[in-house]
Amino acid sequence: MVDDGFGGSLNDIDSDNFVFNFDWTLSPRFALFGRYSYSRSDMDPVNPLIGGGTVRVQAFQLGVALPDLGRQGALGTISLVVPFDILAGRRFLVSGNGNGGTEFNLETTYFYPINTNIAIVPTFFATFNANNFSDNPTVFGTVLRTQFLF
Repeated sequence: MVDDGFGGSLNDIDSDNFVFNFDWTLSPRFALFGRYSYSRSDMDPVNPLIGGGTVRVQAFQLGVALPDLGRQGALGTISLVVPFDILAGRRFLVSGNGNGGTEFNLETTYFYPINTNIAIVPTFFATFNANNFSDNPTVFGTVLRTQFLF
């Protein structure tokens, strides 16, 4: 959510967004993947006494994929994610703008097919500098998902 930096409204926001994805299979059992995004948004406050500005953010993910790990059709992944790195325009962001820290996540996932229609997908993750606050403690979590494919 954004505002004019003082709780006021904005006119329409012009934004340019760039996204790049890649998947590179180096062998039948090893692949690399990644994503990068960059956004630039021009802020134009409704109040003419408040100057406008620009919000620039980026995000990226880099990972390793291990197809057929332990079983045909299984997939293990390990990835590092920076979901929202603020480069400029912090004053326009109402929440989640942090104190200058950069949140990053380390995640491991394992897709294990039980049969052609059911898989279990355990995930472990660690979030560092949560919500872009460098003094927030590290958050650890696990998820056990059952996936039904029909």
